[in-house]
Amino acid sequence: MKSQLSIVEKRAISSQNLQNRLSLNKKLGSKDLTRWLFKRYKIKKNEFILELGCGVGNHVLKEAKIIKQKGLILATDYSKKSLGILKKKNNFDNIKIKCVPMDEIFKYLTKKKIFFDKIISSYAIYYARDPLKVISNCSRFLKPTGYFLITAPCYPHTLTSFASHEKTLPKIARKYIDFSTKKLEPYLRKKKIKYKSFLFENKLRFKKVDDLLNFYRSTVFYNKKSEKNLIQLFNKNKNKSNYFNIIKSAKLYKFSKILTK
Repeated sequence: MKSQLSIVEKRAISSQNLQNRLSLNKKLGSKDLTRWLFKRYKIKKNEFILELGCGVGNHVLKEAKIIKQKGLILATDYSKKSLGILKKKNNFDNIKIKCVPMDEIFKYLTKKKIFFDKIISSYAIYYARDPLKVISNCSRFLKPTGYFLITAPCYPHTLTSFASHEKTLPKIARKYIDFSTKKLEPYLRKKKIKYKSFLFENKLRFKKVDDLLNFYRSTVFYNKKSEKNLIQLFNKNKNKSNYFNIIKSAKLYKFSKILTK
């Protein structure tokens, strides 16, 4: 279990894997996740934003343009390589970059005493050891009128279902995709926190099997032994236009601060 967890976590924080997925999503996806998210983020000028698990920072750079100079973004991630990419692209003075695991961000915020209008985590919060504790702790640094914006995967999700059928989906990866419905939603209901959820479904159209394999190899649940079966699935299920479609779904949750004793 330890070695499996280690492999999954390494894949999860890999900047190369992330960039591969982002590139193929942009190239083959039917919808633009970033555009969809920002319509619902409703970021405003002068806001203070905490980004948990910002990756290579594409969203951070877009946010920085909106909040202007009097705003602030604290961009955090566990991957030094990902943050290194962000640093090279960053030309803004309103972005502060910090390499820190999400489970340890509370200690940093306690020292700095920064309070935020929005705490954002896109496809990241569930990588924490205790994501609900991270949310609870970070809530102390959310302004009274502020709110969380958490995006996490959900079903239908073609490749996750494929891995599950192949019996190659690690337990920890299953926890990632089940986080929103089996952990976050029950937690918010227990805390009596009203929330809004928005469903995002993206269809990726693969015409080349190499693109599909490249995408699969950059997932946290990749298994080399299943490549042949995925190729067979690709050849069997291509539509009349010679495309193999996969569905990727996610939910965006918007909710206010968690009351803590």
